[in-house]
Amino acid sequence: MRILPVTAIIGTILFIFLATVLGSPELNALDDAIGNVFYNGPAWLIAACKTLAWFGGAFGSLLLAAVIGAGLWFKLGDRRNSIGLVLAIFSGWLLNAALKFSILRPRPTLEFLASAHGPSFPSGHAMSAWIMSFVLALIATHYQPQRRTLWFSLAFCAAIFGGLARLVLGVHHFSDIIAGFSVASAIVYLYSYAASRITPLDRLQP
Repeated sequence: MRILPVTAIIGTILFIFLATVLGSPELNALDDAIGNVFYNGPAWLIAACKTLAWFGGAFGSLLLAAVIGAGLWFKLGDRRNSIGLVLAIFSGWLLNAALKFSILRPRPTLEFLASAHGPSFPSGHAMSAWIMSFVLALIATHYQPQRRTLWFSLAFCAAIFGGLARLVLGVHHFSDIIAGFSVASAIVYLYSYAASRITPLDRLQP
């Protein structure tokens, strides 16, 4: 898909820009304004965001990827995407840790409504939500190309909600979420590029 390399390039540029202006009064004001809009809310929303936070964390997302991957492997015989999905999520978390502990941005000063540890920028949950959603959309499009628009629309909505949930819980700045999406777009493109050029494992069998 032509849009994937474009979003990867735009995402990379946007991430570099955000990393450059971190701490500026303008970005801080934007983060505070948007963060205050989404922070907190009704009990049902906070509960939903906490549940999503668990599945969007490192352990939860890898477990979910492994379960979906097992279904792809044993039900559809799709070993390439089964392994690729897990590797995409795992590589996302590795990259997130490297970036976070290189930049070391503090988290918001709001009262956290869910547990959160480590630096803030970029959001690992936002990265995970974007990677999981769009890689699954790519896989679904492979099997049902006529529904490509539906799969990518659902992926976009799921990723956005996964990112905004972190604002509801008060554990990330708005720019952390955008930065997470930006980096994740590059990983999704690399996944698509690799998947289109790697011979499915079942074809390698005699």
